[in-house]
Order: sequence, then C-alpha cells, then structure tokens
Amino acid sequence: MEKKKWGILISAVMVVVVAAGAAFFESNRQPRSQQENFVVLPGENFLKIADNLKAEGYIKSKIFFIFETVFSGNLKKLKAGIYNLKNQDTSQIIKKLSRGQTVPIEFTVIPGWSVGDIAKNLETKKIAAKTDFLAAVLNGIPDGFRDEFDFLQDAPDGASLEGYLFPDTYYIAANPESRDIAQQMLENFGEKLTPQIREEIKKQDKKVFDIVVMASLLEKEVRTKEDKKIVAGILWKRTGKGWPLQVDSTLLYFLVSDHPSMDDKYVDSPYNTYKYGGLPKGPICNPGIESIEAAIEPTASDYLFYLSARDGKTIFSKTYAEHLVNKAKYLDN
Repeated sequence: MEKKKWGILISAVMVVVVAAGAAFFESNRQPRSQQENFVVLPGENFLKIADNLKAEGYIKSKIFFIFETVFSGNLKKLKAGIYNLKNQDTSQIIKKLSRGQTVPIEFTVIPGWSVGDIAKNLETKKIAAKTDFLAAVLNGIPDGFRDEFDFLQDAPDGASLEGYLFPDTYYIAANPESRDIAQQMLENFGEKLTPQIREEIKKQDKKVFDIVVMASLLEKEVRTKEDKKIVAGILWKRTGKGWPLQVDSTLLYFLVSDHPSMDDKYVDSPYNTYKYGGLPKGPICNPGIESIEAAIEPTASDYLFYLSARDGKTIFSKTYAEHLVNKAKYLDN
C-alpha cells in the first residue's frame, strides 16, 4: 500500500517537473506580437485554444497553460467568444475564458431601419440569428416588457416592438439572447423619451404609440427636421379630417416591390394608408429622436399635400390641383 502511495507521489512530482521544464523552455522562445482580439470558436477544445494562444503571442508556454487550466478546475469551462487578452498573464487569461468575459460587439441601428433590417444585420454580424430575433420582437410585446417599460403600456394588443428599437450604436456581449438585445434597445428608447417629451405628449392628449407611428412615417418620408415638422402638421391635419394619409412608405412596408403601382394602393392591409384613413396599424420602422420630436412639434401651415422630388427635396401644396401640377413637374417627366 505504501509503495502505491509513493508511486502516485513520484508520478505527480514528475508531472510537475516536466511541466515546469517545458514551461521554462517555451518561456524563452520569442512570442509573436499579440493581435487586437482573441477568438474562441464554438466547439474548440482547450488544446486548440492553447495552440492559438501560443501562436498569437498571448502565452509563452502552452504546457503551463494546459497544466494551470486543468488544476484550476477550468478545463471544461472555457467559453467561445471574442476576448481582449492583451497584457494578461496566464491566470487572468484562464479566468476571462472560463467566465466568458468577452469583448462587446459594436452594432449600429440606422434611423429608418425596420425590425427586419435589424434582424438581417444582426445575423450578418453573427450576433444573433435573424429568425430568432424576429420571433422575439414581432410576435407581440414580450412578457413582462409592458410592466418594465411604461412607454409600451398604451400600445394596442397585438402590437410588436417595431418602432421602439431605438437607432443608436450598441455594444452587445457575445452569444446574447435576442430578448436581451431588444431590452437594451428599449432601455435606450426610455432614456431618450425624456420627462419633458412625455409631458408634452400627455398635454396633447396623444399616446406614445401614436407618436411613434407618426415618427416612423416621417423617418421614411422626409429628410430634414424642418420638413418633417411641416409634414407632421399635414399628416396630423389629415388625420383630424378623417382623410387617408396616402403615404407611399406604408405600402412599401408590406409590399415586396420598392416601387408601388396604382394597383398596390388597393391592396387590403391595415398598413395601406390609401385604403384606410388615420394612422396605419403600427410603426413602419424605428425612428430617430429627430422624427419623434417632429411628430410632437408639428409646424402649422396651409399645406395639405406634399411629395418628395427625385432629388429628395420636399414639395408642398395647398390644394389638390396644385399638388397634381407639382406631381407632373417633379415626378412624371
């Protein structure tokens, strides 16, 4: 029995000596310069990770890294992701990899992007699967979100998160849940919707939901804030008169074509502002703060019609006859 114990002890000592010798030998090799970030791909085992760490200059000794990973109990805990490991010693590297302390991935939402656009770009940047994100944000407002975010409370039943995913640059941790991504964007929306903005919406006896819908139309239709405020005045006026808004961008939201035809204006859809009066069923994109402010602060005018010329300039008209003349002048030739 004593011999067996001595045998185990001697073996352990030999392992330590061999590892120490290998570590000393490898530590005297010149490491390569470290890269900006270190990537652990899904499915890579710790031996492959050790190879890559050594090859990219993060560790001097692959043997010592393996030895310390095993004896620290982190052999099966190393996680996939993108890491900043510059100027870290072996122990710090193992801690980061085992805890999944990844570098956040930069992701920008452009004003006017729809939920579909966001999902597509999240997948392109390998942050989240498009289908997963769409399922998380389009199938109604997720459980608990109405209570967590008060600005969602006046959204109608069946509403999605379209319109509330605030355009901005985000830093997203690796391998996130789609719900967490949406939550981060909603938190930003809540911060941008200042107490002053909320009070003004309340003073106008409007819903946050209606402001977001209007802002989404302005975002897709008009370029400058000054013109957005004039168009907001026109559209709110038309809504008050019970007239159809006749906004082409709402057709593009549910049509495949980028150029709606006359026939498309008769398609039965709650987003068809040629067929139905008032605001469409919901937002058609995620508007920026400029469009939200324009929806809240419309400019009063005598105009009832507008169009976007081919150069992007907004042309306003007071009468339908004048609108037809402008249409022929700026669009039909």
